[in-house]
Amino acid sequence: MESKTSATKERKFDPNIKKHIKTEDGSKDEYNVEIIKDYDGTVDLFYLNKKDPKYQYRFLRAEDKNLSRKTSGLLTDLGGWQLVQRDHLIRMGIKETEMIDGLYRVGDLVLAFMPKELYEKKEKFKNEKANAPMNAVNRMMEEGTTDPEIASMGEKMTGLRTEKDLGGSFK
Repeated sequence: MESKTSATKERKFDPNIKKHIKTEDGSKDEYNVEIIKDYDGTVDLFYLNKKDPKYQYRFLRAEDKNLSRKTSGLLTDLGGWQLVQRDHLIRMGIKETEMIDGLYRVGDLVLAFMPKELYEKKEKFKNEKANAPMNAVNRMMEEGTTDPEIASMGEKMTGLRTEKDLGGSFK
């Protein structure tokens, strides 16, 4: 969602279509939807063209249990997101007619944000946690192990010995 591919187009409203259509008797019709001409289906409904560079944005599933978890203060448990409120949405160029209950929704999703600095810390922690098991294996492969339990397994654990111990190069 961060970058816009060349195959997608941003939402552009057709300026030739009047906001209110006059009926035959001259009164205004209640129909006031702004029409987006998208005959080939390539408009990206998730594209945000006026994002504040200080924040990271994402859409969250608007399910109570999910929102409760994602909007909590527990960064290590998927939290830290805040739903984007009306004033912030208006600064981003989202029209009030596109908001529901003061929030920007697309289908079953709702727009949320967090400060970029906090998002980067959260992502760093997440990546370190995801990579920790493989980093431990790589460390054992490079350095070997002094753990007597593992070392006593002998031939079955040859993969946990150093290249020097095995007498060869495996690169």
